[in-house]
Amino acid sequence: MHDEIIRQEDQDSTPPIRLGGLNYAWIVAATGSIAMFCGLGLGRFAFGMLLPSMSSSLGLNYTQSGILGFTNLIGYLVAVLLSPLIIPRFGTRITGTASLLLIAVSMLGMAFTTSFPLLCALYVLTGIGSGGVVLPMMSVMSHWFFPSHRGLALGLVMAGPGFGIILSGFVVPKLLPISGLLSWQTGWLIFAVINIVVAWLTFTLIRNHPDDVNQNPFGRVPTSPVKNKKKLERANIKLLVHLGVVFAIYGATYMVYVTFIVTSMVGSYQLSEATAGGIWAWIGLLSVFSGMLFGWISDHIGRRLGLALAFFFLAIAYLLVGLTDWTLGLYLSIILFGLVVWSVPVIMAASAGDYFGPAAAASALAALTFAFSGGQALGPVAAGYLAEITGDFSISYMVSGIAAFIAIGLALLLRPQKSV
Repeated sequence: MHDEIIRQEDQDSTPPIRLGGLNYAWIVAATGSIAMFCGLGLGRFAFGMLLPSMSSSLGLNYTQSGILGFTNLIGYLVAVLLSPLIIPRFGTRITGTASLLLIAVSMLGMAFTTSFPLLCALYVLTGIGSGGVVLPMMSVMSHWFFPSHRGLALGLVMAGPGFGIILSGFVVPKLLPISGLLSWQTGWLIFAVINIVVAWLTFTLIRNHPDDVNQNPFGRVPTSPVKNKKKLERANIKLLVHLGVVFAIYGATYMVYVTFIVTSMVGSYQLSEATAGGIWAWIGLLSVFSGMLFGWISDHIGRRLGLALAFFFLAIAYLLVGLTDWTLGLYLSIILFGLVVWSVPVIMAASAGDYFGPAAAASALAALTFAFSGGQALGPVAAGYLAEITGDFSISYMVSGIAAFIAIGLALLLRPQKSV
């Protein structure tokens, strides 16, 4: 089955670390989670915590804040476009390691500048690095896990960004200017050092394929043959577009929330930055379990119903902060969002392997992530523009809630994947 899989000619020959009888698939998943802690947790979601102090010191308005977030998505899109060429050639191990080092370099640059144009340029590089971590770490799980455990494994991988949110929530409010650096610059410096350490860990532990360690994928062997074609079939393009629209809706709506919810807490809800940071950290803590929870749910009830359930809870979370300035509503929204935030990426990554097969999973996921990134790019810019007109983000949250309900309908129209 594995002979047809696209793999680099020179396979990793370094003996991996062995932990008793533990299947190496779980070591790969755990390492992927740590890499995602940096690639998404620090590379993207820490931005929401740093944004208020960056905006204050640089005098940024809502539109400029949205533009700065947009530059990250430009880089992410570049990584998505290049990934189908790079991942098969270099493998997850090299691609992920190099991407983490790129993030570190870009963060070091941001730590030593206050120029808005230069910050935008450097944040493009951060976005490229983030995409270069996310896509290989997610798609490689289709090689290491059969569908019976693929959702759970991807949930473990997506637990990583939650720890990044927790770290930024507790650390960023306590940052102080050091040696002429502003507090947010100190944050980027600390995050850069962490990325360097995790890059070394990724290179040490990640392996591209079970064959590299003489093991089989983990889970129940499918009763029906597993698709293993290297390219996407034309007949599946319609399905890919359908999934892409759903993923784009998620990208636009969730990115509005993670980019501006701290700003809303400080502005609309009159909370201190420290209190907002503590609440942000709770999103991170709850999100650690969201991917595993919905990955497990989708393993048992199917990807289609899992998506619909996830979007239902997301819609309620958005509307709670869009329709009222009730503080209890904010807390309920935070809890719901945290428990569901990584559900859709996990289910989409699992769907790429289920519907298109392990060999085409990376290409399918790249196409889906392109749509996802397009949504992410448009969401914050549109929300920032609306906030300039209305004075807050309430309308943006309401629109996000309506869009999430539309996504429920689209998810239910998907055909169920075949039983495995």
